[in-house]
Amino acid sequence: MKYAHPALKKYSQNFLNQPALAKKIVEALEVSASDSVVEIGPGPGILTRLLNQKPLRAFWAVELDGRWHEQLLALGGPVKPVHADFLKWPLEEVATEEQPLKIIGNIPYHITTPILFRLRDHRRLISRAVIMMQKEVAERIVAAEGSKSYGILSVGLRAFADVRVLFTIGKKNFTPMPGVDSSVVCFDFYREVEGLENPALFIKVLRAVFNYRRKMLRNSLCRIIDRSIVYSLQSVPLDARPEQLSIALFKQLSNEINQKIHP
Repeated sequence: MKYAHPALKKYSQNFLNQPALAKKIVEALEVSASDSVVEIGPGPGILTRLLNQKPLRAFWAVELDGRWHEQLLALGGPVKPVHADFLKWPLEEVATEEQPLKIIGNIPYHITTPILFRLRDHRRLISRAVIMMQKEVAERIVAAEGSKSYGILSVGLRAFADVRVLFTIGKKNFTPMPGVDSSVVCFDFYREVEGLENPALFIKVLRAVFNYRRKMLRNSLCRIIDRSIVYSLQSVPLDARPEQLSIALFKQLSNEINQKIHP
């Protein structure tokens, strides 16, 4: 499949070139006429054109590359092309908790984690996201506790969403061909996180311990919390390392810290 513009390395552009796979990705979003959709980095628009054929409440295609933005403007239909960086584009201006968004996109490898955490942080404005990403990143998100791949992506995303890896797409299905395969992952965000008192503190704790994952919990926690509080904690073994704790135990740890900081 030939495109009007070459892919740019600075944007980590690798374009899906198989319409049948594009259809499968769009179907996973399960859109209806009452849905508002945001597409991240549409590029030449292989997903955009399929979504543009559906009756939608609203549809924004957020593209940083001005070359593709100009092409998207010519599509017509319900799509509203936006020339912007998705990491900076204000989601709160187009969505509410009562009218949440559905998000879709083949996202650039070099900013995958910032995009995923931005979705997480705006979870009250998003009901579902179907995201294509590097296969290795998808494997880290769904990794089991105790494994080498288990980390801040595993806990920091799965605590806030039901996460499923839907299918893998081989690297030969992209132009230009990347060095790795991709996976399509579905996130159904929770309106409320069960068993978690302070989500912001939970995220702060995760950053503290996984930034120093080789250290015992007591050492990394002392970087953000008073030492006397850390040594009084009883919900988890303080000589453990972060990859040894389940998501449930991280919630217990965060809740205990929260109760000691805000008695």
